[in-house]
Amino acid sequence: MRLSSKVAILAGMGGFLDGYDLIVISGAISLVGKTFSTTSSQVTGLMIGMAFLGGFFGSILLSRLVDTYGRKMMFVLDLFLFVGGTLIASLAVNVPMLFVGRFLTGLAIGVDLAVSWTLVAEFAPKERRGFLLSLQFILWGIGALVSFLVVDAFLFLGSEAWRAAFLVGLIPAIVVLVIRRSIPESPRWLASKGNIEEAEKIIKNSDSGISTEMLTAVHSSTNQYKWSALFSGKLMRLVVGVFISTFLAFFLTAPINLYTPEVLTTVGLTGSLNISLLGSAFVWVFNIIGFIVGGLLIDKIGRRPIGVIAFGVMTLILVTLLVFAVPPGLFFVLWICMEFLGAFGASVTWTWASELFPTTIRGFAMGVNSSANRLSGFVSSYIIALILSQSLKLLYISGIGAGLIIIFIVIVVINVESKGKALEDISERSLSPVDTEGNESGNF
Repeated sequence: MRLSSKVAILAGMGGFLDGYDLIVISGAISLVGKTFSTTSSQVTGLMIGMAFLGGFFGSILLSRLVDTYGRKMMFVLDLFLFVGGTLIASLAVNVPMLFVGRFLTGLAIGVDLAVSWTLVAEFAPKERRGFLLSLQFILWGIGALVSFLVVDAFLFLGSEAWRAAFLVGLIPAIVVLVIRRSIPESPRWLASKGNIEEAEKIIKNSDSGISTEMLTAVHSSTNQYKWSALFSGKLMRLVVGVFISTFLAFFLTAPINLYTPEVLTTVGLTGSLNISLLGSAFVWVFNIIGFIVGGLLIDKIGRRPIGVIAFGVMTLILVTLLVFAVPPGLFFVLWICMEFLGAFGASVTWTWASELFPTTIRGFAMGVNSSANRLSGFVSSYIIALILSQSLKLLYISGIGAGLIIIFIVIVVINVESKGKALEDISERSLSPVDTEGNESGNF
């Protein structure tokens, strides 16, 4: 197996665990409520949102360690934290203990998102980088789909089925933890620390397409960028654009991703938990298809077109749901379309976050991006729980606004096309006032 593919798959297994862990609580939330005798929408929102809160802090606080101590070290250590958090959550005897366990697993996933996307971007050849990065989402969708099926399989255990479903997540985590130790350090990170010789040994045995000249360029620019550079000049414009679009993208898809069983029941499609879980799993099949299609096309048609098409059509669907009273069957079809489109466009801002920034601060930039996703997950899981208890109309209006803002950011604020470009070329040109052809730096 090519080294870049091996790195992408092992990084993607972190996405699998993320998808499984975040969505398993969605499928099991009613069972958790029975165990701890709570029906409060606020508590329900926090049960789902606590992992996102942990992910926010893991992304924003621990991601700097990815740039300081290396990609490989954090690539391994975060899974130890995941295993510990999962055990605490599975054995919880009360709601606060469950919250602690969920927070710790979220903390682990937060830093794993930062290091995984960074590592894949730095190992992937430019011609396949978009697809290999999108593989994170493909495996994320598979993890989410599996979580619904696992909860459904353990329903015979009654209200305690959620504990068994949580523990199942430990199996792939431990396997991946062992295999990840065989992955070499990122040659780009080694070059940024002055270890050119060691970096050259790694690129000789990889298909990354990294040249000695690229390593030298990385090393020579090491002192030009500190993490604080993300909050000034053009880097700030890019990071703010990526942050806001990632935040809103998750808010737009959160009702589909986190509350599918509740929404399907709300529109009158089914009142059975078993059927609702299977229906949710069916919806997630189209999520995975969307990730695959997006991954296959992102290196061919580019990042910007995919972002505009996906979020533009999603916005039109939400307008349709707002204006017309659609029957449950048609709602389900449109819900599937939303799931496909959300997945189709999901990798755009995440790919940009791992491509646009210099090597020395790429891990932290990716952490800022994933913190937007986690913060949105926390806020969305809480707010949407309250909105669903009232009306779907306000949710549609909020989604329409989010979709329009994302399209504006993709077209105007970021306005970068990075397909087929070397990372060093992307970061250099995105920071230059004018590119070599005399165009504005964003328009290439």
